[in-house]
Amino acid sequence: MTKTTSFLYVLLLSIFVFVSEVASVDASNAIEVRAPIVTDNLYDESIPLLYTSALVYSFGDLIAAVRESKIILEIPEDFPIDNLKDFLGKSLDLSYLNEGNGLCFHDMIALIELNAETIESSYDEDDSSNDFVLKILDNVRNFQSANDLVAKGDLFLATYRSIQADISCVYGVVKDTYNKRIIITFRGSQAPDFSTHDWRTNLDARLEKMDTPTLIKDKMKGKLKEHILVHKGFYEYLFDNERIAGEQRYDRIVDDIRPLMEKGYSVYVTGHSLGAALSQLFSFELAGERGNSDWMPKPITCISYAAPRSGTSGYQTAVEHEEKDGLLRMLRINNAEDVVPTLPTWSVGWKKRTMKHVGINLRLNKKSYSIIHTTMTGTWNAIQNSIFKPVWNALQWHSLPLHEERMSRSYKDLSAIMMDDLYKDKAVVSKSFLKAKTIQHDKEGQDEL
Repeated sequence: MTKTTSFLYVLLLSIFVFVSEVASVDASNAIEVRAPIVTDNLYDESIPLLYTSALVYSFGDLIAAVRESKIILEIPEDFPIDNLKDFLGKSLDLSYLNEGNGLCFHDMIALIELNAETIESSYDEDDSSNDFVLKILDNVRNFQSANDLVAKGDLFLATYRSIQADISCVYGVVKDTYNKRIIITFRGSQAPDFSTHDWRTNLDARLEKMDTPTLIKDKMKGKLKEHILVHKGFYEYLFDNERIAGEQRYDRIVDDIRPLMEKGYSVYVTGHSLGAALSQLFSFELAGERGNSDWMPKPITCISYAAPRSGTSGYQTAVEHEEKDGLLRMLRINNAEDVVPTLPTWSVGWKKRTMKHVGINLRLNKKSYSIIHTTMTGTWNAIQNSIFKPVWNALQWHSLPLHEERMSRSYKDLSAIMMDDLYKDKAVVSKSFLKAKTIQHDKEGQDEL
């Protein structure tokens, strides 16, 4: 073999090895379907999800009131569902309506407005448990006035699953045909209703092993490659609920999303309080799952309100990997005085662990706000996240209306911010994150039970 031939052989071999290595680097983690680039600012991207969360509360309250014969509704002549008992007797798959999109929000709101007097007349000032009656109308009218898509007929309720609500989470799937978004919204706890499993779920802060999502497991260290530790109550509500019949909620929601998906659509997940915790865990699994990569557009966007802590530091690290890899966009919004986002501080059980938050945090104060990512946590942030919060007016600090009020007060500033830009801002995320080196919050294997 001549020197020239040998040189060419070595050169070709080197090129082959290099190309093979490049092709293999993160090839298994490649995102096959990309979600469109977001052009909305932080305010316009977040506030519709707040109203959607509030509307899910109201819709659930209305259904429960009708089921318990507290309210008798009149059905509009052109309402697409003949028998409202369908809402009471089963979980609703409404995707057969409007060419596969679902029940138009315009029709749903028209039903509530037609019955506004009946709903208002059922309100009893002496019965605090009846406050939801006025909230139904407030939420619907706020949603309608703040959302032009209702008038345009571009918002649809595709699925609403509330059956077995006493033992499982309630959620709705909304299709936004204007912005091309599929929105999953989880209902929060029904206060002061302790008959459901919501509050037992909130309080079950033991730790549960959750399989590390396949798309990021090789980036974790030690035993964290196999599983991370999360809040047992929240985990079981989505992935391992022995009380419900049929599919687990996570699998059921994925099945609900798939037929609605069209080219150019994105997936958004939201919720308030308990619903916020569920939205984070659901988004985390959905974003990191390899099995859906051929049809599920990434990144998944999760915008939650007043979320409690959902996992330990291994979970926090895993979320940061998903964010860094463009699989997940996570924004957590809360009022500074709210005690719920400080809980649980530690897990319960024989081996306690510190519980952690995830994502970018938009903390709303009375006259200002702050924005910080979990990679920038420090002493001052820990103090702000401590349990020492005002206990008076606790429900007000936790409420969605106060979130909306404070976000509107900072409208000008928030309208000048893009969520994707925050992931590149050295004042928001750490240098390690910017250099694509996610901080490993635990020592190798420390997050193992």
